[in-house]
Amino acid sequence: MAIDYTHYKPMVLDKPSLEVLKGGEYRRFIHHAAIVPGIRLYLHRRRRRPDWPYVDTKFNPNTGRDLPDASYDVVFTWFLGRGSEALQAHLARLDQFEELSDAERREAKDVFALLVENMTAAIVKVADRNHGRCPFRVNRDLLAIDENGRRVEADPRTSSAGDTFCAKGLIATGREVYVRQGMSMLQRTVEHIRQNQYGVDQFKEQPKDIGQGARMLTLGATPLLFGGTRDAALREAMSRITEEFLTYVLDKHYDAESGIFSEYVDANTGARKAYLDPGHANEFVGLGLGAAACVRAHTPTLSPAWQRLLERLYTHMPRLLIESTELGWNPRHPGLFKAVDTKTRQPINDDMPWWNLPETMRAAAHAFAVSRDLATRDRCLNLIRICHNAYFKNYPNPSNMLFPFQTISGATGKVVDKVPAVPEGDPLYHTNLALLEMLDILETL
Repeated sequence: MAIDYTHYKPMVLDKPSLEVLKGGEYRRFIHHAAIVPGIRLYLHRRRRRPDWPYVDTKFNPNTGRDLPDASYDVVFTWFLGRGSEALQAHLARLDQFEELSDAERREAKDVFALLVENMTAAIVKVADRNHGRCPFRVNRDLLAIDENGRRVEADPRTSSAGDTFCAKGLIATGREVYVRQGMSMLQRTVEHIRQNQYGVDQFKEQPKDIGQGARMLTLGATPLLFGGTRDAALREAMSRITEEFLTYVLDKHYDAESGIFSEYVDANTGARKAYLDPGHANEFVGLGLGAAACVRAHTPTLSPAWQRLLERLYTHMPRLLIESTELGWNPRHPGLFKAVDTKTRQPINDDMPWWNLPETMRAAAHAFAVSRDLATRDRCLNLIRICHNAYFKNYPNPSNMLFPFQTISGATGKVVDKVPAVPEGDPLYHTNLALLEMLDILETL
C-alpha cells in the first residue's frame, strides 16, 4: 500500500543560516520530504510489478498516472546507468533514514541490491549487442531502437549521454570487473567528446554548436571511480580527464570578466553563445567542485597545474553559480527557468524543471565550502534557502508520495505536462543524489 502524504507541509526557511542547515531538524526534513518518499515509491512500484527487472520509472511525474503497458517495451539506457548509481548511493545510507521501518529497510536492501545487479548486467549486455554503445533507447532485447520502436544500428563512431551514464553506473558498483569495463566505456566516450563526436540522441535535430554538457556529466564519474578502486593507473587517468575537462569548460564556456556562463560555443569560431541553461551551469559547479575535492583528497602531492586549477575553481565557481542563478531566477513564480538569454536577460524557455533546484542546492553547498569571501558565502547560503523554499513549496506531489512534478510554467506557476527529456519518473538521481550530497557537505562545515 502507498504511504499517504496528503498532509505534507513544507519547511520554509526564513533566512540563510548555516546553523539551521547543519541541524538535525533540517536533515530529518530532507529525509522525510524527498529521500524516504522516493525509496517508498519505488518499493511500492516494485511490489506492483515484480516481473520488471529494473527500477520501475514508467509513470508520468506530472500526473502520477502509469504510462501505457507499451512503455515497458522501451528501456532508456540513461536510466539503467542513473538507476544503478542512485540506488547504490541509497543502499550505502539506508541505515541513516530513521523514518523507514525495519521492514522497509530490509525490503529496500534486498530490492535495491537486486535491481542494481539487474541494471548493471543489462548495461553490459547493451554494450555487447550495440557495438560497444549504450544508445539512448533500446527494446526489451536491449537492441537500439528509434522513437517509433524500429530497430536501428548504434553508431560506434559516436557517444552520447547513455554511454556516460552507463559507464558511471558500472563504475559505481565498486566491483573490479564492472569498474574496469565502465572506465573503458568512459575513456572511449571521452575520446569522442574530444573529437566533437558526442550526440544528443534523444532529439532528432542535433545542436549545431558545442555544448558543455558532455564534459560536465563526465565529472560525475570522478568520485565514483576514486570510491570504487585503489588502482593507481585508473585514478591517475580519471584525474587527468577531470583536470582537462574542468579547464576546458572554464576556458571555453565561462567569461571570467562578467561571470557569465554559456551552454554553447560556436563550433566554427569558438564564440560563446548567449544561451544559458541555469540548471546545467549550476550542475557543472556542483559536479566540478565535487570532482576536484575528490582528486584533492586522494592525491598526496598535486601537480602545479592542479594547484592552479583549484585556485581558479575556488575563485570562479561560486561566482559562476551566483550569476547563473540570478540570471535564471523567476521572481514572479520562484524557480529557475530552463533557459535564458544572457544578453537580454529574458527567458528563452520559461519552463521550470524540478531538477535544477536541488542541483543548485548541492552546488551552493560546495561553493560555500571553498569560497574565502564572507559575502559570497552568505550568498551561497541564501541560494540554498531560496531553492529549498521554491522546491519544497511547489514541486512535491502529495498525491504521488511527494515525487516531484517534472515541470512548472514560469508564466503561471502551475504544473504543465511537459517532458524535459524522458517521459518517465527519474530513478532517484537528480533530487535525491543532489540533496544527499548537500547534506554530506553541510555536515563537514
